[in-house]
Amino acid sequence: MQNVEKYIKRLVTYTALVLVFFNVESCSKKKIIVACVGDSITYGARLEDRDQHSYPAQLQVLLGEDYLVKNFGVGSCTLIRKGNPNVWNELPKIKGANPDIIVISLGTNDTCGMGTCGDRKCWEFMDEFESDYRDLIDELSKMPSKQQVFVCAPTPMVLETPGLDSTRVEGLTIRKPRLQELIGLINKVVDEKEVKFIDLNKPLDHRPELFTQEDGVHPNKAGYLAIAELVFQKLKE
Repeated sequence: MQNVEKYIKRLVTYTALVLVFFNVESCSKKKIIVACVGDSITYGARLEDRDQHSYPAQLQVLLGEDYLVKNFGVGSCTLIRKGNPNVWNELPKIKGANPDIIVISLGTNDTCGMGTCGDRKCWEFMDEFESDYRDLIDELSKMPSKQQVFVCAPTPMVLETPGLDSTRVEGLTIRKPRLQELIGLINKVVDEKEVKFIDLNKPLDHRPELFTQEDGVHPNKAGYLAIAELVFQKLKE
């Protein structure tokens, strides 16, 4: 009888240790960190609840609990170093997260300048866009994590969006061809650096139902979901 009791005690102890071990393993399992780098469109501008409906927030839901998506979007952010604010100022935060995956979507604000967007000066330095993008990828590649870099063609400017006033239409009419020019440069950098490419431009162009009325640049809730789905598809490939 005593032998049976000892056996049972040992079995209970062993079972408890196994459960503790698996619990620790489960809790300590490293999540895959995704850093979403960009401007106000990454940040989630024009949303009532960006913590729920920005594209990084919706990407988190799509990817699930094995991933941790971090939003490094900054309003008015440029890729060009001479822009203000610019992505270069955000590098310490991005590197501090030590991400496994980096999704970059920049370029929309770099089309400002030469009479558009008030007194902002970005397009005046567009000749530096390609080299600055190349340098950004090189800089991010110095991190200890072996990260995958995904570079996006920025979302479009949709002139068909309801409620645009004449000044807005005039500004976007000038800036939209500039954005296409920058996308051409982005494709060159993607090929040269052999990073992944996500097209957020063509799939959303001429789709005013996905953009904030009276704006034409920032998506609405449905538009941010569309971005999240496009990024999700590429990440899961």
